[in-house]
Amino acid sequence: MGLTVALLRAVNVGAANRMRMDALRGVFVSAGYDDAVTYIQTGNVVFTSTDAEHVVRTTIERQINTELGLAITAIVRTGAQMAAVVARNPFGTDTADSTRLYVGFLTGEPPRDDIAALEAMDFGDDAFRVVGREIYLRYAVRSSQSKLTGALIERKLRQQATVRNWAVTMKLAEMTR
Repeated sequence: MGLTVALLRAVNVGAANRMRMDALRGVFVSAGYDDAVTYIQTGNVVFTSTDAEHVVRTTIERQINTELGLAITAIVRTGAQMAAVVARNPFGTDTADSTRLYVGFLTGEPPRDDIAALEAMDFGDDAFRVVGREIYLRYAVRSSQSKLTGALIERKLRQQATVRNWAVTMKLAEMTR
């Protein structure tokens, strides 16, 4: 796989799943990913791996549970996949206010019927596009004021998800080049 990023779901959001980034890095080192580097406090780890995606994901989740006692979902993308996430942005790179642009990384590709059910809902001026295993989100004002929440996305698409803003997505893509 080469350079890889693990995007951990629901880390350091509110009071649940609190972890120090040095402890998280230690988990990755214990799992055999010696070059692991964390990026900001929301559970993003860049590392090198030659293992298949499902092996990396299972290893990370098991190690976090063993060492930190937390049941965390790890969503894994390779450097090439992160570059594709950036390139496939359906809202374009000239988005007027990229602080309102987010990417939801999904555990799997949702069925077309589930996407259609989400598309049938009214989110006002908020917009989204599902492309493969990502959902691109463009909020009219702020994500915190939208009905298009991570919980709703997970429920309607029947996939676990973790959301990153566009700036973090771009940085992780750069780190995995």
